[in-house]
Amino acid sequence: MAVDIKSLETFLMVAQLASFRGAAERLHTTQPAISQRIAQLEADLGVRLLVRENRTVTPTPKGRELLIYAEKLLALRAEMIASVADPSVHQGVLRLGVAETIVHTWLPALVERVARVFPRLALEIEVDISPNLRERLQTREIDLAFLMDTFAGEPFVSRPLCRHALAFVASPKLVGEGATMTLEELARHPIMTFSRRTKPYEAVYQAFSRPDLPRVRLHASASLATLVRMAEEGLGIAAIPPAIVRDHLASGRLVRIVTRIGFPDLQFRAAWLAGSDSRSVEAIADIAAEEAIAAQPMLDGDAGRVGADGGA
Repeated sequence: MAVDIKSLETFLMVAQLASFRGAAERLHTTQPAISQRIAQLEADLGVRLLVRENRTVTPTPKGRELLIYAEKLLALRAEMIASVADPSVHQGVLRLGVAETIVHTWLPALVERVARVFPRLALEIEVDISPNLRERLQTREIDLAFLMDTFAGEPFVSRPLCRHALAFVASPKLVGEGATMTLEELARHPIMTFSRRTKPYEAVYQAFSRPDLPRVRLHASASLATLVRMAEEGLGIAAIPPAIVRDHLASGRLVRIVTRIGFPDLQFRAAWLAGSDSRSVEAIADIAAEEAIAAQPMLDGDAGRVGADGGA
């Protein structure tokens, strides 16, 4: 009995997406080809693996058992290739999802290094908010994500990348030079931050939800570039990582507001699905971790941190 790797990859994709059509799109082939591979795998093993019901696909008991072995075999294959293969085997396209904070900090250094180390590998980069990146990772629309999230066990593999402070910055024409402000004073201005469904938005929202405070105008945007531009124009106070506006802070176009409000640092991780063919994914995650560590002292130094006053 011979069971080939391609059949196992196809079975794993169909089971994870619960769709023959979705698997065909991800594997860049046709739905009949997917059906033929599954039928051949079932014939080779002599068991029914998948059941179609109401336009969805679910594994049979034997299918669920095979799913465990398929994930282990494909992970072992990826580990073997990553261990012994020459870097030149890293080729094709890797779909990378990135939170915008990373775009404004060390992503350019990563892209430059990947081009140098793996000249035959192309990155297809998509920028999105972290909750969307997690969902797109789960549905295999992307292969690897750099996002703000926490992970515990299956179906993801992850490793830490970096952490950035969340603080208030504004135009000096709005708040003056070297401003120190209380929460009540901040609440008198429009506050601008990350989009809804993100951890920074929730942290900022909770900070201004006290009943003794004026009702704050909280503006949310998925575009950090938009928030920075609005802050420069004096349209409000931005709650963002100072690391992404280090040039603006150095030139005086923006100032960091000293405050006793303490936010937890934003923690970023590289994540991918367990059981995927991860030789290139893990290689890029390794490089990303190195670039993030290398960039952190410079970013922290430029952005500055509030000292003993307990600020963010």
